Amino acid sequence: MRVTKLLAVLSLFGFMVGCTTIYGVDYDYNKQTDFAKLKRFDWMQVPDRAELDSFVVERVQSAVNSGLEAKGLTKTSDTPDFSIVMHVGKKDKVQVTDLGYAYGAYGGYWGGFYGPGGGVSSYQYEEGTLILDFVDAQSKELIWRGSAKAEIQDLNTPEKREKVIDEAVNNILEKFPPPPSK
Repeated sequence: MRVTKLLAVLSLFGFMVGCTTIYGVDYDYNKQTDFAKLKRFDWMQVPDRAELDSFVVERVQSAVNSGLEAKGLTKTSDTPDFSIVMHVGKKDKVQVTDLGYAYGAYGGYWGGFYGPGGGVSSYQYEEGTLILDFVDAQSKELIWRGSAKAEIQDLNTPEKREKVIDEAVNNILEKFPPPPSK
């Protein structure tokens, strides 16, 4: 029984780790901004010192462009209403799972024994963060920010990387534009 329970927990944990999911999706905005007036957008230049992978930049920009155009906005470098700034980062993380504690008899084929059971499992992974800042083109003030996080260590093909970027961008843009202020 104990071994079956442990195997079930570990297989569920392995399934969750194998599926890349977007989490930590968040947004915030300036409540004084009239988002209904925003119709045109453009991208701010990515600084050379940012040292971003050009493939990542292209994929994020493509996904954002598609998402905003689907909402009726137009990408243009000729007098945009707002500009978009992209920030990406990654860091090593550790997830620790308490497998629980059990007291009493347990054991296997050759007999059992009494004592504490359970334990702790740890999993190391790399977490990526995508932040999209929307900046008023005239005032240069931040008007909207959206962000998302994802596990990125097993993204070993261009298709997998593109899929995670598309999912992150879609989750971020789901909250844009924010509801009108009352």
